[in-house]
Amino acid sequence: MTHMQKGRRMILAVAAAVLAAAPLRSARAKRQVREDQGRTGGRGQVGLPGSGGGASSFIWARNETEFAQALQDGAAERFVPMFDSRTAVTLTKTVNVAAPDGASMTWGANGNHAKVQWAGPGGGDMIVFHGTKGNGSRCLYFEKFNLNGNGYAGAPCGSCLKLSAPDGDPGSIYKFTLRDIYTASGTRGISLEGAVFEGMCENVHGENHREHGFYAKNTNVGQQNRGIVSNIMMVHPNMSRNLGAGIYLDGVYSVNVLLGGFVNNALGGVVATNGIRAAAFCNGENTGESVFVVPNNGYGSLILFNEGSTDGSTRARKFEGGQWVDVGKPMLYLLNRGAGVVEMNGHVATYGGALGSSAVRVIK
Repeated sequence: MTHMQKGRRMILAVAAAVLAAAPLRSARAKRQVREDQGRTGGRGQVGLPGSGGGASSFIWARNETEFAQALQDGAAERFVPMFDSRTAVTLTKTVNVAAPDGASMTWGANGNHAKVQWAGPGGGDMIVFHGTKGNGSRCLYFEKFNLNGNGYAGAPCGSCLKLSAPDGDPGSIYKFTLRDIYTASGTRGISLEGAVFEGMCENVHGENHREHGFYAKNTNVGQQNRGIVSNIMMVHPNMSRNLGAGIYLDGVYSVNVLLGGFVNNALGGVVATNGIRAAAFCNGENTGESVFVVPNNGYGSLILFNEGSTDGSTRARKFEGGQWVDVGKPMLYLLNRGAGVVEMNGHVATYGGALGSSAVRVIK
């Protein structure tokens, strides 16, 4: 082989290598572009890190408009959008989401631990799912959100999260799931109002609210379009350090509470004005005068296997006028009950100044 032939072969080999590498460089460049594009909010993002440049279902909302649009799309198109875990947005107005008519499969949102802060007017709700008059909506699925109502920095929101169906059964929200939701520093944490029923609240938290960690209320009672909150199952609610109650059932009866934790609430751990179906295996510490306040038996109220603990002096307080002001009473009882309310196998542990006190007992 001549030197000229060797040279030609070498030139051809180098050219082939360059041509082979070009598509690779092009693919890498395109993937990088897609990654950059995938860093904004919206459905069907592409190229988020770790996706290999392909399609991704994660939504990295960068502002309240993108955040609201994602929630509203999930309802309108009946799917469960999943946010990127880096999502952190500030709301200046309520996000209203209309429940889809006749939905029978899951819709809602998975926050993937998104952080949502309120900076809107005092008393405005942060996120509201509202029933659509004319047809009930099933299978709302909403989980893994951090919702802060801005109560330390400014005027607190109304409810951090609200499910509202004031028009009764024709506009109901039912068979819903709320899970792993952390609320803080609003007026109320999670609120249910009207025809909201057959739902589960698992590992929901409400802390440092001006009123209650969890609030439920019927609407239009005694009218044809009454909305009744019912068949609500709460598993491990942690509702603590609120200036109202941990859980406040305002005329609502049909609720089961299991494995609840209630610490240092002003009015008590659970206040059930019209009774409560059952509360079991819960703990309350220095949380109002009584862990449970059930003045009415309703259709039969069972308070089973719960524990209270008290030092006889700690009470809920708020900072007002440059000083701490008491808003609650020291805890003395596990249960303050009306006629017919059943208590079984509960006890109160004492420590500190309450150790051995005869004033502390299970039933007021």
